[in-house]
Amino acid sequence: MVRDRGTVLMALNDSSKALLRQLLPIRELAPERLDSLGQAGRTLQLARKERLDAEKEYRWLLYLLEGEVRMFSDGAPVAIQAGSERARRPLFSGSSLKEHALAVTETIRLLRLDRKLYEVLRKEQSDSGYEVRDFDLGNAEGEVLAEVYAASANGKLVLPALPEVAVRIQRALKDPNVDVGRLARMTAMDIGVSGGLLRAANSALYGGSRPVATLGEAIIRLGMDVTRRLVVTIAMQQVFRTESPALQRRMRALWDRSVQVSALSFVLARRCAGFDPEEALLAGLLHDVGVVPILDHLGRYHAGVENQELDIIIGKLRGLVGELVIGYWGLGDQFRQVVRESGEWQRDPGAQPDYCDLVLVARLYHMHQSGRHTGVPDYAETPAFRKLGLDAPNEHLQLDVIEAAKQEIQGVMAMLNATG
Repeated sequence: MVRDRGTVLMALNDSSKALLRQLLPIRELAPERLDSLGQAGRTLQLARKERLDAEKEYRWLLYLLEGEVRMFSDGAPVAIQAGSERARRPLFSGSSLKEHALAVTETIRLLRLDRKLYEVLRKEQSDSGYEVRDFDLGNAEGEVLAEVYAASANGKLVLPALPEVAVRIQRALKDPNVDVGRLARMTAMDIGVSGGLLRAANSALYGGSRPVATLGEAIIRLGMDVTRRLVVTIAMQQVFRTESPALQRRMRALWDRSVQVSALSFVLARRCAGFDPEEALLAGLLHDVGVVPILDHLGRYHAGVENQELDIIIGKLRGLVGELVIGYWGLGDQFRQVVRESGEWQRDPGAQPDYCDLVLVARLYHMHQSGRHTGVPDYAETPAFRKLGLDAPNEHLQLDVIEAAKQEIQGVMAMLNATG
């Protein structure tokens, strides 16, 4: 494997940007995406006779910048020199793991880019139409960004896995013959999720006229679709964790804030036409999910980072990393949009409100009520608030539609915080 002896590509200058625009296939990316890919890259060096194996380097796109290598595949060896037409393409195509390259000259310099990041950015460009912002990264943030994308290959950091119970339920519900008993047995294996479902089924949220005592009864009352969404949502508590004692309090605060925004989004969705409340519930809970792998990574490898620097890193990287998590879990485009844009107070993509507007107003309300309103606009100044058609706030910046739903909000929060 390439030894990590190189330097991080942090602030891209005109020369390095011009280089990226010459490389295949990455040059197809829009400038902002290409810059994001480059900022997460590294330049690396090899000595003469060092060997690279495609099987070990499949995670990366490797480009020859300086020197000469000899490529060995099924046919005769092929010499590749820096600056040649062949050097504009990755050393390894990714289609064969039997290839290897041998350094010929005394000094070899390579550019290493994350193949998975490239694929995510390319998919964004072709499918979603959303643009990746130019992050203007400083040294510390650029280093963390590089590590976030590289770590999944070396085990230092992986994007959080979708909780097992959520995966099982999602898979089971694709079977048209699945029955309530099977779902109940699968859900019972997770105490937190089963407790949350029982709380939900017995709450006023879902109109239970009599108490239910079993998971089977709870699933029947909730219905298959609501059960599926609630299982995923309640299981998310398992994602908001870190092994770093220094950052556990911060992770807990992130979870608590996400739960509150989630409950507020749920309440707003039940009172605004055209929204699925459970979809809004999950969107609110996931709006800051990109902070989870950032905190976990910093806790493992940069535990001494100052709070001010940590805030800067999170502020710049939360959206992009959040999109990677959502893509990794295979969730819908509306969730990708939420993690990217729910902090953009002036976003206004169209006349009809969307889930991002719901979460944005929920965040705005939470920030005003928690005293974190410095630099936060008034409700009437945001297109999201106007499109949702909500009444003006009172003198305490409270919204009647939310104040009237206090008990409902407490019920949602209790469901999300279920531990048994």
